[in-house]
Amino acid sequence: MNNLENIVKRLLIIVCMICAIGEGSLHAQNDIHIENLLSQINADSLLRTVTDLQNFGSRFALRDGDNQQVSEYLVQRLQKYGVMAELNSFHKSGDYWLTGAYDQTFYNVRGVLPAVNAIDDSLVLIGAHLDAISYDHETYMPQENAPGADDNASGVAVMIEIARICHENGLRFHRNVHFMAFDGEELGLFGSYYDAQKRYDEGDKIAVMLNNDMVSYQPDDNWRLMLHWYPNAQDIVSRAAEICAQYTNITPVVPPMSENANAACSDSYAYYQSGFRAVFAMEYTFSLSYHTDCDVADSNNYAYLADVARYNLAMLNEYAGLDDALGVETHKAESQMLVSPNPVSDRVMVWCPIPENTTATFTITDMTGRVLLQQKICGQTGSHYEEMDLSGFPPGIYLCQLRTNVWTNTMKIVKL
Repeated sequence: MNNLENIVKRLLIIVCMICAIGEGSLHAQNDIHIENLLSQINADSLLRTVTDLQNFGSRFALRDGDNQQVSEYLVQRLQKYGVMAELNSFHKSGDYWLTGAYDQTFYNVRGVLPAVNAIDDSLVLIGAHLDAISYDHETYMPQENAPGADDNASGVAVMIEIARICHENGLRFHRNVHFMAFDGEELGLFGSYYDAQKRYDEGDKIAVMLNNDMVSYQPDDNWRLMLHWYPNAQDIVSRAAEICAQYTNITPVVPPMSENANAACSDSYAYYQSGFRAVFAMEYTFSLSYHTDCDVADSNNYAYLADVARYNLAMLNEYAGLDDALGVETHKAESQMLVSPNPVSDRVMVWCPIPENTTATFTITDMTGRVLLQQKICGQTGSHYEEMDLSGFPPGIYLCQLRTNVWTNTMKIVKL
């Protein structure tokens, strides 16, 4: 009798899941075909931007000649891609530990892609710092060349690549998208503090600030990305991890508080200090060429950097909302996965459709990216379900991912 009850119970769950997919399919058919856009992100295009920035020789903000030409180059690139861009210069003086007293003009770049059919008056900001620094780590003497390929031409390249994809597909969003390249980050987040304070004073509303700083050094096949977080945006970093896992080959790593100190070391921190919400993406394996003249383009992994750019474009879709009337296709909910019950106390059932001639991989990770369960699903086509015992898992949030060669779907499981 118990076996019969279990069979009936399973059948009822599956029927409910199938009904839920039927009810939700009309909405899913109206979703943006984001996978098509993500496939257009190009590693060679990213390499071009990194190489162009490296070819300035040095982008150290306190050198003779400053970073005006660097910033003008980025303005031209953004304008080429239909973004309204301009220099935002500011002046600052003080004393820097490496070079002594300075009295300098700094050059931020601000670009705006206006919203269509705006849902509110907030904006999404994607940013990276344009300056670089290089010194001998034994003598602490500045070096003439500061190529800054990873730190941080890589983050700027992500921003420029997003602008290119938007331009070539005629994309617009339901929120304004602001592109920011910050000067003087290496000196103490000068450019981002200037811009964040200005926005605060003017009453700007920022839905999220996406910061990319050192996102191209990946020396092996274990692709991971640190997602540093801020106390006022824990929901955003949780969603960022889901999106990264769903749309890229990178395992997102959300560090515990004890390992989140780098959150204060890049431009997103300045926005957090002004009360704005932000998430900071950074390579998991730290570059060996950090702040030296060896930080060159050849040291980077551009396939990995392309996936970082895909994460950023998917985040823009999530928080700025692509307008589906402009140059993008719709798609069916063929990749939908359902989890029941959720939240779960012990056993959970995952239902998913498996495309024909496809090998699927099922994975459960915690929010730091640690793989807790993984298995391949081979030789099956059509409706498939897995029942798992999570009674031994501690309470918390977990990511349940199904990856095929056609799509990847990730859902959050709450364990009670």
